[in-house]
Amino acid sequence: MPSKFYIVEKNGIPAVWQADPVRIARLLKHKAGFTVTSEAPSDTRAEALSKLREVFPGSRPVKSS
Repeated sequence: MPSKFYIVEKNGIPAVWQADPVRIARLLKHKAGFTVTSEAPSDTRAEALSKLREVFPGSRPVKSS
């Protein structure tokens, strides 16, 4: 299954994670406090970062996981 890029956030701080759709649920369980935004996953990191800037204007994303 190909990887997708997900916008996640914890305490209002956004990040972009790359994971396959099955693995994202496991990552969220292991990294307490993170939630996926309502945005659909992106095919490219550039697309995900563009969406992140729309959802979280003025925020700088943290290093992706």
